[in-house]
Amino acid sequence: MYRIYIALIEIVAAAVFIIPIWCVYNKLYFRSWKMTILYMVFGFYLTAVLALVGFPNIMSLKVELTVNIISFVYMIDDFVNACLNVLLFVPFGFFLPVLWKEFRNAKKIFIAGFAMTSFVEIAQIFTGRTTDINDIITNIAGTLIGYLIAYWFTGVFTRKIVKNSKKNDFYIICASVVFIMFFFQSFISSLLWEMVL
Repeated sequence: MYRIYIALIEIVAAAVFIIPIWCVYNKLYFRSWKMTILYMVFGFYLTAVLALVGFPNIMSLKVELTVNIISFVYMIDDFVNACLNVLLFVPFGFFLPVLWKEFRNAKKIFIAGFAMTSFVEIAQIFTGRTTDINDIITNIAGTLIGYLIAYWFTGVFTRKIVKNSKKNDFYIICASVVFIMFFFQSFISSLLWEMVL
């Protein structure tokens, strides 16, 4: 429950920046409120993921290289955490093929899941957290499960999908969220935590 509470605070803090910036994006680039709202939902999900995995921010950078390259051994010892890591990336695997046609095959979704989780694990070097091969394995498994759910839910991507999105939108969203989380979000987040506690 505490993790959900953390994620909600971080999403609200990021929303202070995401909502106005993406309203400008809507006018200049996205040109569809429906698509902009779907992109915001995806952006808020990415914000929650980065908050939960301990993404670094400009206020708390510290380099500490702790790496686990032994797969599966510790995953069995901490089975609950492994399951939570799988669940964390299921929406990633679901959103990508529903929003962007470029991600509607298993190979591309695997590559996207691998790239995202590798980025997160490398970023953890700057937070003092452990970079773990097990997290990469479980996150990719979650991404693939999300893809299979989307595949089934949309009838092999024939319905309930976004048809006019561009792949560049995906990169704009990801870059915006990372930029906001690294440079700005921590200031609002600390204010919110002071108000709540």
